[in-house]
Amino acid sequence: MEEPYTIEDAKKDGHIIVEHQSEQFDQIKNGALEVENVKDLTTFIHNVEQGAEDEIAVSIFNPDGSHYQNSFSYDGEAIRFVNNYGAYPSSPAGTFDCEYMTRRGPMVYVSNCESEQGEDLSTLLSFVGTEKAFRESAN
Repeated sequence: MEEPYTIEDAKKDGHIIVEHQSEQFDQIKNGALEVENVKDLTTFIHNVEQGAEDEIAVSIFNPDGSHYQNSFSYDGEAIRFVNNYGAYPSSPAGTFDCEYMTRRGPMVYVSNCESEQGEDLSTLLSFVGTEKAFRESAN
């Protein structure tokens, strides 16, 4: 049997870590979560703005211990968002190629996206953090 992937594993692998403290999105977006290594995400957003290739992995853990791994990569042209979580509103699971990435408060969105099926999506919620974590990552 496969060992469950833990927060310790995600730390070792250098992931950005999101620990949901609730299953309810309203509570999550209002701060019912812990995030670590969010500086890697702010660096990634900066690299995209500068046209520099980069990639990052995000590990999301639910209160029941279940784990989802999302990733972002940028090849100098498009941002590829691989979303294995799919439980945030307006953010279906799948792989999307997007033009832009923006942070608004504790939320990060990707926009002008196309799914692997060729479907156009204007904006996807791609990451939920906390204002505090983003503030601390700026230091």
